[in-house]
Amino acid sequence: MPIEVKHLTHVYMPGTPFEAKALSEVSLSIRDGEFVGIIGHTGSGKSTLITHLNGLEHSEPGVVFVNGVDLGEKDTDLIAIRRVVGLVFQYPEYQLFEETVAKDVAFGPTNLGLDAGEISERVQTALKQVGLDPASVSEKSPFELSGGQKRRVAIAGVLAMRPSILILDEPAAGLDPSGRRDMFDLIRGIHASGVTVVMVSHSMDDVGRLCDRLFVLNRGEIAYSGTPAEVFVHESKLHAIGLDVPECAKLARRLRDAGFDMPEGIYRTEDVCAAIMDNLTQKGDAKC
Repeated sequence: MPIEVKHLTHVYMPGTPFEAKALSEVSLSIRDGEFVGIIGHTGSGKSTLITHLNGLEHSEPGVVFVNGVDLGEKDTDLIAIRRVVGLVFQYPEYQLFEETVAKDVAFGPTNLGLDAGEISERVQTALKQVGLDPASVSEKSPFELSGGQKRRVAIAGVLAMRPSILILDEPAAGLDPSGRRDMFDLIRGIHASGVTVVMVSHSMDDVGRLCDRLFVLNRGEIAYSGTPAEVFVHESKLHAIGLDVPECAKLARRLRDAGFDMPEGIYRTEDVCAAIMDNLTQKGDAKC
């Protein structure tokens, strides 16, 4: 498994009046090439969990393995781990700081000690991968760009390290509908290139469209895990922990309540439309 977490517990400010348990006995595994979603209410432990996946945080009890390497061992090379596991924080554009886009994207590869030719190639490739034209943006200040372009530059800086696993914390936060669509198209493309993707999101519609599997966190524990269909059947229980289901899953439930024969667990537009057509056909009226 590229990532395996076993019995991970994390406590903030232990032994003080402000002690708070952010994670409790969390165990999960992420397979090579998967697109995994981590969802949960605010304060459920999502961001704390992902900071453990490339060694930014370390907690005991519990252990995190990346490609079989224990991140808690004293001799583990965490710099090498962070080349494998790229982490993009929410609003990563706030981390841009260099004079030009090219220098910002080159920051990580430069710190690897690569030669100038290799660094230039990585910068060009990463910018193209996020849909930016190197000839147009390389010498611009990142602060001259739009919000969506800044976020693409920040992601390019992570991709320039050539990670095999990419972790994204609310990658579409603050973007308008067009920007959200563009961002998710970009992420789909990154995943299609062979990168394992882990995405934190509050949007059930987004994770339903994109993810192979979901982990639902509630108060630092995994409440549910499985395919989106397996998770979204727990609609009332998800509501009880402050979450929702995709709009199409709610529509399917309303139609089911109204007497339509709607399969359990459907949540995609195409599946709901197909079920509606099946119902109409069975009733001898295929007209909508």
